[in-house]
Amino acid sequence: MKFSNEGNPAIATARRFAAALDQSDWEAAIACLAKNCEYSFRGKSSHGRDQIVSSYRTIGEWVDASFESVRYESAVEALPPDRARISFRDIMDHRGHHLDFRCQQIITLGTEGTIAHIEHIDIPGEAEKAERFNAACGVKKP
Repeated sequence: MKFSNEGNPAIATARRFAAALDQSDWEAAIACLAKNCEYSFRGKSSHGRDQIVSSYRTIGEWVDASFESVRYESAVEALPPDRARISFRDIMDHRGHHLDFRCQQIITLGTEGTIAHIEHIDIPGEAEKAERFNAACGVKKP
């Protein structure tokens, strides 16, 4: 992982959260989130840390079970005053097909220093690239 802008208080929390997701450490991920955290994703919202981490876990377990090889990477940068951007990279291989998928999430800290809001940011063309990869591999996202 790469980190920058060390002075922002959101950096440490974003580091822990990104590392927890990269390592499928669901308890550590829950600890980073406020009890009533909100996750905004493609026009929809999820509320509550348990529901949010459950959705990450479901996708993570599906990815691990569906593809021959998976590697996760992330980088964090500060956004003033109490936010950070996490850039995620998922590298997957399956039956001769390769995917290098990227997306971002903007996290906002709450007053208690945990993540109060997560906003998913699609990078243009990435979702379509993932759909083509899944189709080529013969798998369907849950």
